[in-house]
Amino acid sequence: YTERSKRLSDLIRWGSDTARVTLIIDNQPRDNGLRPLPQYELDEITLTRTLRKDGKYGFQVNHRNVSKAEVVQILRAYGFDPDNMLIIMHQAMPTRFANISPRERLRILEEAVGIESFRRDLVESREKLKGILSEEESLQGLLSQARETLNYWREQYEKLQERRSLQTRQAFLQQELAWSRVQTLEENLERVRRALQATHEEIAQAEEETGRALAEIRDAEARLRNLNQLREEIVERRVEAERLAGISEHNLEEARRRIALLEESILETIQQRRRFETTYRNLLNQLQLGRVKLDDYFNLFQEMEETQLENYENLNARLKQQREELEAQLAHYEESLRMAEEEVSKLVNQSQELAHQWSQTNNQYIEARIHLALLKDRRSRLERKLRALQGEESQAQADLDDAIAEAELRGPRVETGRSSEEVLNEIRRTQGLLMALANVPEEAREMYENYNQTFQEIQQRIHEVRENRKRMLLEIEERARRWREVIENLLEEVNQRYKELLRRLQATGEVRLINSHDIDSAGLEIYVGFKGAPPTVLDPYTHSGGERSSGVMAFLLALQQNVLSPFRAVDEFDLHMDPQNKEVVSEFIVSAMEGSRGQYMAITPSQVTFKGKDVHIIMVHKTDATSQPRIVED
Repeated sequence: YTERSKRLSDLIRWGSDTARVTLIIDNQPRDNGLRPLPQYELDEITLTRTLRKDGKYGFQVNHRNVSKAEVVQILRAYGFDPDNMLIIMHQAMPTRFANISPRERLRILEEAVGIESFRRDLVESREKLKGILSEEESLQGLLSQARETLNYWREQYEKLQERRSLQTRQAFLQQELAWSRVQTLEENLERVRRALQATHEEIAQAEEETGRALAEIRDAEARLRNLNQLREEIVERRVEAERLAGISEHNLEEARRRIALLEESILETIQQRRRFETTYRNLLNQLQLGRVKLDDYFNLFQEMEETQLENYENLNARLKQQREELEAQLAHYEESLRMAEEEVSKLVNQSQELAHQWSQTNNQYIEARIHLALLKDRRSRLERKLRALQGEESQAQADLDDAIAEAELRGPRVETGRSSEEVLNEIRRTQGLLMALANVPEEAREMYENYNQTFQEIQQRIHEVRENRKRMLLEIEERARRWREVIENLLEEVNQRYKELLRRLQATGEVRLINSHDIDSAGLEIYVGFKGAPPTVLDPYTHSGGERSSGVMAFLLALQQNVLSPFRAVDEFDLHMDPQNKEVVSEFIVSAMEGSRGQYMAITPSQVTFKGKDVHIIMVHKTDATSQPRIVED
């Protein structure tokens, strides 16, 4: 009966417990030799929905029970999405389609024409980039922690090496000290005095050389400052010369392009003049043939006037003058570019020469500093030696016998050139250093090597992550460009058909892509204006119901050649339309599907105006309180 159903089971006929709807799907191989559903080796697939009074509804494919997910997958293989309002447009959908946001409208369009993968790929790349950035941040934190730990264990390892070296050195120094005392005490006072005198002379010589070294250092520092200042000036001049060269190259290319355009204009003018001369000679030939009707004279003279010979001459002269001006500019730009390139070459040579001078001066400065450090060390050693000799002078003879006995206990005699005081001072320093290193763990080397390897691995991983980030940014940019290109090409094609359909409705409009620089905020706006009104954004407030329905239907039909789904449907497409627009839109629907393998279902409660050999009309009407479907046949 005519009451609307509230459950699927209400669609079952009176007196029956079950109902069944079956679709036959074409699965024949396409032009590429592949079937839409290669898992089914059949040219036709039957998709069945069974309804039961007890509320159990099932799906069957080729009489085999399947889940709803499998059914949805099969339909999507054919580009059919029942939730997409550009494929299945239910009642009041034109108003809703006009009311949704441009962003949502664009997404619906992408899904309908099968290009949503471009958006999906771009979003997927962005998610990957977020993961890469997160990983890079985590690795930076790990690297910082690893660096602190590595520095600690490097310090411990160096201390361990130093302790072991000091322990070996300490044992040798004890032996050296004993025999050093013996050797020192064997020295007589004369040798001590000669040594003292020689030491004083060496200290004076070191002081004199230190003064000369300081003078050399000051002189080198002054020359380095001057060379650095000259280098900065040359760099600034080179940057300016490079900028002028770039400007000249750009102006040169622009002048060449404009000359090419003028050449094309001059050629077109010459061709037009030749056509005029041909027309004029035809006129003379006809006059010479004899009698010609008066109307023919008027037509021929009118054709002569339209050629406008004088305008061609003036235009040709102006174009040639412009070409001469541009050629003069071209010569000027070439000269500017040549001068700029010569200046750059000159500055490069100067920079190289200056770098050579700076390197030589810097080497001299470093050598002077090294020499000064060596002199200071030499003086320090001489002063220590002097103090040791002064102490030995009074104690050598008294302590000689005791020193020999003690030295024999330490080991065989060791020949040394140092004094006992020098050796003892070194022993004390070594002992102090060993006490400071007493708490160094023995496993410091192993820990240092392990953490050093970990640190290198983290650094390598950070390098890989950064390279991945660079590649992902390039990939996102490329995918965004491809998405914009596909959308713009699609809208350009749709716009042509959309404007043509609106023209037949006595309307104007277009489809625009907004915010194309950002896929998240990009949207689709439909503009339409009826009866001479300027096009405005299609929305539920500006346009009437009939205008809204007409605008949406015009867009929907303009899109039909790009929609992947082989089946489309629209309910109450003519809602609020006047009879004329309804008839035009009906013709749109028929013409849009001509030559197509797709199927289109248009549902209307109004009078049917569809015409065409491929139009199949099903009428449901009420007789004797029961609705009966009837097929209208010619």
